[in-house]
Amino acid sequence: MAEVIDILCDDDGDVACQLGDMVLGDATYQHQADLIEANEGVYKQFPTTGVGLDEFLNSEDTAEMLRKIRIQFVKDGMQVSKVAYTTTLEIKANY
Repeated sequence: MAEVIDILCDDDGDVACQLGDMVLGDATYQHQADLIEANEGVYKQFPTTGVGLDEFLNSEDTAEMLRKIRIQFVKDGMQVSKVAYTTTLEIKANY
């Protein structure tokens, strides 16, 4: 598994700071969350990027959501071994 070193964000989505400096670290989970939460069109340079999880909130069929997550992660360069939903969303994907 390759680590994706990037600037980390805190729980509020702001740049994480420690002793006045930005915090760097493995941002794989942060990138996954960004892709899942973003709607298509949010990233102007890549308008088809994003799952748009909020669009699936009232849906009882999770198959389309899981398919879209897998497609977006693969397009982002991840190797996806598992995307499943029972009572929680379970994802196993790494760069």
